[in-house]
Amino acid sequence: MKELLTPRERFGLLVIDEPQDRVPVFPLVTAHAARVARIPIRDYYTDGIAMARSQLAAQEFYGTDFISFFSEVGLVAEALGSRFSYPDDDLPLLAEPKWSELGELDDATADPMKDGRLRVYLDAISYAYEARADTVPILAYVPAPFTTAQQLVDQEAFLLGLLTEPERIHRLLEYATCSIIRFCRAIIGAGGLPILVDPLASGSVISAEHYREFALPCEAEVIRYLHRYDLDIVLHICGDTNPIIHIMPESGADLLSLDHVGLETAIAAAGDRCRIIGNFDTTAIMLSKPQEVADSVAAMVLAGKPCPRGFVAATGCEVPVETPPENVRAFVRAAKEAGANADWGARRRA
Repeated sequence: MKELLTPRERFGLLVIDEPQDRVPVFPLVTAHAARVARIPIRDYYTDGIAMARSQLAAQEFYGTDFISFFSEVGLVAEALGSRFSYPDDDLPLLAEPKWSELGELDDATADPMKDGRLRVYLDAISYAYEARADTVPILAYVPAPFTTAQQLVDQEAFLLGLLTEPERIHRLLEYATCSIIRFCRAIIGAGGLPILVDPLASGSVISAEHYREFALPCEAEVIRYLHRYDLDIVLHICGDTNPIIHIMPESGADLLSLDHVGLETAIAAAGDRCRIIGNFDTTAIMLSKPQEVADSVAAMVLAGKPCPRGFVAATGCEVPVETPPENVRAFVRAAKEAGANADWGARRRA
């Protein structure tokens, strides 16, 4: 069936609170795109052109509404001095944080044009922008300050510091925020829309009180900066967001991408302030049969469509690398069918 709108047109209507022909569909296909393109994962996250071609191939193969660039949450921390190992067929792993203890910080900021693998992202975004930006939004996941900070210091020292050295934690967060804003500016210049991703700020890791004190102000600072460009910004927090779902809109985010929280709960807590993106279980999309995926996705979409500000049918986190392609296709097909706005064409003509 021929689509009535391009993905870019559909997203444009969503963010101005206008009805769309169907809900946008966004399984979070990131490194899984390397499997679609049949290249090693290591090539995906070290070569911007390989990353872009993989994402373009996946978007065309699955018929999703977004292109999304992401590898792992250590991207900015690596550029600032943390050391990562590069497996041949897996994502980068933190080998050694920049600091073992919370101590004196240096004044370095990451240069998106040359430090670490930030240039990989910018090359990928530029390539995709030239290829398809007229029809498909190009999203780039940016690790938020709180998540980045945990990749810069020994994790035990960081988490203990939330209790014993809050002043040093705030200094570390300011340090991370400076480079993240600089990276976001470069992403916008290359043609991408930054998505702020803060998984280590979820209720699976910290309390709601610590989220409000440490993570939320930094998220809000980055989002305020991005709003200067008149952009609608996604905040993605995977894991358990039940304890913080009512607080997350205070970040200023325009769309919330959620994981382990009931859609009814999310809509009741935040749906009148933010569009909701979510939140199909990623274990289920990898391990279920295609028809099971389709049935569950249809139920999810029916639960999400009543969101007052709008809904995007998505997975709760990244589609696992080894997910069978037929399951992702079942997700997309079912979401499009269940998310259709039957009277949209007639209402537009009227």
